[in-house]
Order: sequence, then structure tokens, then C-alpha cells
Amino acid sequence: MHRLGWRGCAALAALAIVSSVVLSATSATASTGCHYDLALRQWVCQALISPGLSPHAQTKLLPGPSACSWLGKVYQCHDEQMGWFDNRDGCYYLLMIPQPAYDSTLWEGHPSVQGAIYQFMCPSRTGTGGGWQWRVTSPQPAAVVPTVQLAQQAFATLTLPKPVPPSSPSGARLPDGRPYTVVQVPTWYWTTPASYVPQHARAAAGPVWAQVTVAPVALTFAPGNTASTVSCVGPGTVWTAAAGPWTQAPGGCDYGYPQSTYGYPGGELSATYGIVWRAVWTGSGGTGGTFPDVTSTATARFAVAEAQAVIVRGRH
Repeated sequence: MHRLGWRGCAALAALAIVSSVVLSATSATASTGCHYDLALRQWVCQALISPGLSPHAQTKLLPGPSACSWLGKVYQCHDEQMGWFDNRDGCYYLLMIPQPAYDSTLWEGHPSVQGAIYQFMCPSRTGTGGGWQWRVTSPQPAAVVPTVQLAQQAFATLTLPKPVPPSSPSGARLPDGRPYTVVQVPTWYWTTPASYVPQHARAAAGPVWAQVTVAPVALTFAPGNTASTVSCVGPGTVWTAAAGPWTQAPGGCDYGYPQSTYGYPGGELSATYGIVWRAVWTGSGGTGGTFPDVTSTATARFAVAEAQAVIVRGRH
């Protein structure tokens, strides 16, 4: 701890006079009551004003909850001139900017990279009750990160798997090498089981934490023509020749094309497969909630052929 010289003491004495006015006003407002203004996000106290004072001083805004006290007396937790109040010793601490030149005595034997020098003022003590002192940290309370913000951070770290479309809906290719399906035949759509599994992430800031679970809830299929997107629950089922050409997919993961892709660029269309993901999060303090669904997608190009064309081409 370092006591100030007479010049510093004179300056701090002036601050002490100001602080006593502020603190007495704060004490006076306790009798009239304080309330937390949701719009301002601050504590607002109505101060008692003596005749001749500016009417602008009638409302005192406190930057945080008025929960600071020392020896049974309530103090404002923060003051722009004096800094942050420490409930452990009844003093205000203000980080000195710039910091004084390093001195091992002033730093109380600590290295220069550890802690910092603060100007302190103790309203509860006689005289100026102030000076310079080395501290590891400021008494300013650590900012509390909302759990929903941590959940969003955790969610952002996830890379959701994309669906893996089949190389060919029919398991075969036309003579020219194009993968294909057939008009009016139920075209099964699916993805690999490995791409359809829940994902987890967690984020924490001190004692506050949040965990997100993102689970697949549906598989979508945009056929690539003018028809609407269809969907089913689950990753779908791989079509095999043993199922037969006219069998519908288990779980409804199929679509029937009404027309061929004759006239399309390259004789193919581009279908979009999608996995719909639903995020649920839980956090410390019994918090929790959900986020809007998101969809990861992948595309595949293939032809839609007439059955006769497939049969005729298959003979050549």
C-alpha cells in the first residue's frame, strides 16, 4: 500500500467531499426507495434535493444493483471517480491509467506482469483514507454470460453432417453413364445412417454452462422438378433389386416422377436431399430452450427415364 503526498491527499480529499455528498444522497434515497428500471437496465433512486441544487440531480442512476455494504452501511457499488467498491474492506478501487513505472516495493514484490496498481479511496475511514495499492484483480464483478448466449456459442461450433445421396436411385446407370430412375416408379431417397445421428456441444464461462443437443428429425427430398419438397422420418432405406421396382419405401421415403427429364439440360435434373435438425439446450440454473430448426443439404443429378427407353436401351 502506498500513501499519497499532500498534493494527492488534497485531490483525494476533494473526492472524499464529493463522495460524501453522493453517499449521503444515496443514503437519503434509501428512505424514498429505489427501483430497477427495465428500460434503462439500471437502478434508479430519487434523491432529496436541497434548495438551489440543479433539478437535473434529482435522479441518480446506479450502474448496478446497490448491494455493496461495509459495517452495516450501504454504498454505491460503482462510482465514476472512485471506481468499484470492495465489500471486503469498504474501499473503492480505480485502475490507474497509465500504470506507474514498475517498482518492486509498490508492486509488493510481485512481477510487473501480475496484477496492477489501483488508486483507492475508503469513505468509511477518517481523513482521506486513500492512496495507491497493488491488487491482483479489480473488485468489479465478473460479467455473467447468459446461458442462452453460451448455448448459441456451443451450437455455432457444430458442423452438422450433410446427407449422402445415393450414387444412383435405381442402383444402375443408363448406357451413356447417367444415373437414373424411372417415371412413375417409386424413387426411394435415403442417406447413410452415420450422417443421421445426434450432435452435442457444450460451452461454459466460469460456473455458468450450457449444453446443446441437435438431433435429426426428418429427411427431405426436393425432386428438382416443379413439385414440392417431400419428407419422411428417419434416414430412409437403401433400395435394392430384391425390393422390386414398384415397392414403396418403408416409412414413406419415396417419390414418383410423373415425367421424364427429356428436354432438361443434359437430360438430368438436380434433386436436393436434406436433413432437418432440431436443437434443444439446457443450462445452469435450470434454464433451457430450443432453437429454430436448420437443414443441411446435398444435391445429386440423375435422369428420369421412360420405362420403354430403359428396356430398349438395355437390349443394345
